[in-house]
Amino acid sequence: MEAQNLKEDAKDIINHAGDYAETFYKLTLVRATKKVSDVGSAVINSVLIFFIGLCILLFASMAAAWWLGDVLNSPALGFLLVASFYLLLVLILILMRKKVIAPYIRNLFIRKIYEEKD
Repeated sequence: MEAQNLKEDAKDIINHAGDYAETFYKLTLVRATKKVSDVGSAVINSVLIFFIGLCILLFASMAAAWWLGDVLNSPALGFLLVASFYLLLVLILILMRKKVIAPYIRNLFIRKIYEEKD
């Protein structure tokens, strides 16, 4: 009688272990899908914000160049000053890319991937 109960308990444990493994697999799949969808939506959102910001920057730069050109009585000099400002900005970004910008972007991605929202 005890042997029969022991066999039934072992079968129950094996069945529960299989159910547990299947549930764990499904939960992992759901979590991975959530992470991929979160990262995908963040990328799409970032791309949209980037292009809208780029348009704003373009029009603001043109306005600043024309304004500087009117102030200095030389439209070419106004555009040259705005272009020089952007060249200076690019040089600063190139100098800061390894110590500041790359670690910031890497940490941002890692934080987004391991972010827990329940």
